[in-house]
Amino acid sequence: MQHGTSTTAGHSPRRPPRRGSARRIWARHPQIGLALRAAVAATAAWWLAHLVPAPLSEYPYYAPLGAVIATTTSTLAGSVRSSLQTVAAIALGAGVAVAGKTVIDPRLLTLAVVIAVAVLLSGWQRLGSASSWVATSALFVLLFGSENTTAYVLGYLGLTFLGGLVGVAVTLAFPPLPLAPAQQSLATLRDALAGQLDDLVDGLRQEHPPTQDDWRGRIHTIDPLLAQMRDAVRQTDEARRGNRRAARYRETVDRQYEQGRALERLTLLVEDLTQLIAETEVAHRDHVPLGPSLRPPASRALAALADVLRSVEGASADPDAVRETDTALAEFATELRRARATTDDDLFEAGNILENLRRSLDSVRPAEQDEQEEQGTSGA
Repeated sequence: MQHGTSTTAGHSPRRPPRRGSARRIWARHPQIGLALRAAVAATAAWWLAHLVPAPLSEYPYYAPLGAVIATTTSTLAGSVRSSLQTVAAIALGAGVAVAGKTVIDPRLLTLAVVIAVAVLLSGWQRLGSASSWVATSALFVLLFGSENTTAYVLGYLGLTFLGGLVGVAVTLAFPPLPLAPAQQSLATLRDALAGQLDDLVDGLRQEHPPTQDDWRGRIHTIDPLLAQMRDAVRQTDEARRGNRRAARYRETVDRQYEQGRALERLTLLVEDLTQLIAETEVAHRDHVPLGPSLRPPASRALAALADVLRSVEGASADPDAVRETDTALAEFATELRRARATTDDDLFEAGNILENLRRSLDSVRPAEQDEQEEQGTSGA
C-alpha cells in the first residue's frame, strides 16, 4: 500500500492551508492575539502569585485579574494606562472602605456611605474606563476583608499590580500593531462614501428631480463609520509607542494616518454635497441648480468620483480613474460655462457643486500625480 495523499472518486485531494491565509486571518482578527496574550499573562501571574509570601499568597486570584486587565487592550500604551488606572481605582476604593470601617460603626450605614462615596469618586476622569473599580474595590474590602483588612487590601492591591506588570511584560514581548482593522475601517468608510455618491447619481439620472422624501431615502448615515475609522487609526498610531515592530511598518502607519485625514475631509465634502443636491435639486421647485442640461454631466462626474474611491488600494487611488474623473469634471465645467452664457442666472449653486467635486477629488488624488501636474505646469 502506498502511503501519502489518496483520492477517491469524485473528490479532489485536499490542499494544505496556505501560510498567507493564516497570516491574513491573524492580522484581520486581533482578538486572537489578545486572547493568547491574556492566557499567557494570566497563567504566569497565577504561578507567580503562589510564590509570594503569606498572607498575600492567600489571594492569588487577583494576580490573573490584573494580567487580564493589562492584556485586553490593543496597544502597549493602553496596556500600561489600563493597569495603572485600575490599580489606582482599586487603591482609591480600598481607602474609602477602610476609612468607612474606621469612622462609621453600624455595618449597614458603613456600606451605604462607602458605596456612595466610591461611586462619587468613580466620576474622576483620570481613572478612565477603570472608574467602576472604585466601587467594586470598596465593596470587596467591606465584604471580604473583615477578618484581616490589612492583609486583604495588600493582597488585592499588590497582586493586581503584580498581574498588571506581568500583562505589560507579555504585551511588551509580543506587542500588538492593529494595522488590518484600521485598513478595514478605512475601506468601509470609502465604500460608504462611494455608495452615497452612487445614490446621488441615481437620483440625478431620473427623468425628473426626486422629491424631498425620495432624496431623504437616498441619504446614508456616515457618522458612525467615520467615528469607527478615527478610533481604529488612533489605536494604530498609539500602538507605535514603545513597539519594537513599529519601525518595520512606519510607512504603512503613516499612510493610514494620512488616508484617515483625507477621508475625514472627504466625508465632510460628500455630506455637504449630498445636502446641497438633496435640498435644491428637488421636484416641484421653481428653480433648481442643475436642471436637465447640467444633471447628466454632474452625474457622470459623481459616478467617476465614486469609481476613484473604489479604486483606492494601498497608498492612493488609481491614477487612471483620477484622470477619468478630471475629464468628467472638465466636461461639467464646460457645460456650466455654456449654460451661464445662455441665461441671466449665475448658477451659483451649480458652481458650488462643481467646486465641491473638485475638492473631493483633490483629497484622494495620488501625491505623485500632484507632483507631475505641478512639474507640467511649471514647465509649460
